[in-house]
Amino acid sequence: MMNEYAVPKVFLADDHPIIRYGVRMALEAQGAAKVIGEAGSANELLELLRQSRCDIIVTDFSMPDDQGRDGLSLIERLRRLYPDIPVVVITALRNAGLLASLMRQGVAGLVEKEGDVGELGLALQAASKGREFVSRNLRTLLLENEVAMKGKDTPKLTDAEIEVLRLFAYDGLTSQQISERLNRSRKTISRHKRSAQAKLGLNTNQELLDYCRQVDLKG
Repeated sequence: MMNEYAVPKVFLADDHPIIRYGVRMALEAQGAAKVIGEAGSANELLELLRQSRCDIIVTDFSMPDDQGRDGLSLIERLRRLYPDIPVVVITALRNAGLLASLMRQGVAGLVEKEGDVGELGLALQAASKGREFVSRNLRTLLLENEVAMKGKDTPKLTDAEIEVLRLFAYDGLTSQQISERLNRSRKTISRHKRSAQAKLGLNTNQELLDYCRQVDLKG
C-alpha cells in the first residue's frame, strides 16, 4: 500500500490518444496522479510494465493486442503477472455479468467512461489505500443485477447454440464460415447466435467473446 499522502505514479492505457491526453491532463490538474507512462495497446502496456513499475495501472477495458485479444484477457494477464499493482478499469460496458467478472478478477476500480472524471480521481485514492471503487451508476447496475439473478437458474443454451458459440469464440469463424462448416444456412446460424446472446443478456460480439472466455463451452 502506498503512503496515503503520495501522489500515485500511473501507467495510462487507451487506444485513443486524445482520450489519454484528456485523462492525463485532468488527473494531473486535480493532483490525483502523475502519469509516468502511456500505452496505446495491450502489448505496449505490458512492455511498459516489463521495463519499469508504477503504483497503479489505469486502462480502458477494450484494449486490442496483436492476437486480437482484449477485455478480460488483458485484465487476467495483468492480475497474474503483476498482482501487487492495482488495476483501475475505465469502461463503457453496461453488461452486469462482465462487470462482475472484472471485480472477481480483482480489479481495484471500475470507472464509467461517460461519467465524471472526478470519479477516476476517487478510484485512484481508493486504490492507493488498498480499497475498491466502483462508479455510482455501475454499482447500481451490479446491485440491480445481483437482486434480479437471485433464485434464477443459469440460462440454458441448446446444443446448436453452444456449437455456434464455440466456432465463433474459439475458432474465430464468421457466420458465413460457420454456415459452411456445419452445412446449415447462414440465416439459421445467425438465429442461433442471436438467441444465445439474448439468453445471456449480451448485446455485442465483443461481450459475447468476453463471456465465452470466462466459461467453458469446449466440452
